[in-house]
This record gives sequence, structure tokens and C-alpha cells, in this order.
Amino acid sequence: MYPTSKQALRKIYREKRINLSIDQYQSLNRALVARVETLDVSQFATIHLFLPIEGNREPDTRTLAQSLKRKHPHIRLVLPRTAGGSFGLQHVVWNENTTLSLNHWGIPEPEGGTAVAPQEVDAVFVPLLAFDTRGNRVGYGKGFYDRFLAECRPETAKIGLSLFDAEPAITGIDAYDIPLDACVTPYRIWHFNTTP
Repeated sequence: MYPTSKQALRKIYREKRINLSIDQYQSLNRALVARVETLDVSQFATIHLFLPIEGNREPDTRTLAQSLKRKHPHIRLVLPRTAGGSFGLQHVVWNENTTLSLNHWGIPEPEGGTAVAPQEVDAVFVPLLAFDTRGNRVGYGKGFYDRFLAECRPETAKIGLSLFDAEPAITGIDAYDIPLDACVTPYRIWHFNTTP
């Protein structure tokens, strides 16, 4: 039987990413960014974005950010920053003056800048390792994004980014797991609720 638990899928999808060739990875990213560009984000004033961990073969959100800035200059982009020793996040405006540094997980994050409350965020591009056809996601297991998304307004759009397509189902989902409204892959956009 194919494994469906969060723990098993976390391991499977880490390996799937690492086993991508450079050409495969770049091709999937180009297709993913092109698919994201078809979303209507014009109604959003503030979009929260994550930056990829070097070596983890995460979606290339830097290219996505360039596209958003070019096509929607009115949108304010926000990046997360880990909050001290807790599993919470702070959120900071990302612009040309933002200095980035790597935290101890190798995630680029802003050193300073203008803070943004979760309630001000209109859409969140959510990192993940896997997702299913009902909008459940598997992250890295620390719960940073579930805590953050729980602080956002109910109508904040939660949009996953994945280089791979959906799993049929993920087991072991609990009350703290916040489902996605949509997930963009190189192949299609999955819609689970009311989405852009």
C-alpha cells in the first residue's frame, strides 16, 4: 500500500526533489511561474512570499517575485522572519532596500524592515513538500505556517506552490493543519475553496 502519512510523504518528496536533475528542476520552475502568472492577483494589496532554501530544490519564488513586481507594482510583498527561539514568524515588507541573511535552517530572511501584521496579508504563497486533492499539505513539520495562517483573516487566500502534482489523500491531518484554498503546480492549478 502506498504511504499516505505526513511523515512518510515528507521523506518521499524530499527525495523526489533532490533526485531532480538541474534541467528538470529549471523546467518545472519555469512552468510553475508561468502557471502562477495566470492567477488574478490584482485585487491583493499585500502578498506574503517565502524564499527558497538553497539545495532543497524548492520552487523558485525569486523569479515569481520579479514577475509580481513587474506586472503588479502596486502589490506589497512580505517575507517571513523567524521570531527568536519560538516557532513563530514575524512578517516584514520586502523591497530593494531589504538586507537578507540566512537563518540556521538556511532560509533567507530579512534582517530588518517594516513589520506587517498577519491580518494585513491578503494572500500567502505557502511552502510545502506535498499536498492532496482536498487541499491538505505536508510541510517541514515545525508548524510555522499553520500558526501563521491561523492568525490571518479567514478570507486570506492560502495558495500552495508545488513542483509535483497532488496526492490522492494525506492521512494524519489534525485540527491545527490549515488547508489550502489553491495549489499551483507546473501542470495545473488546483482549487479547493474560494480562490483567486
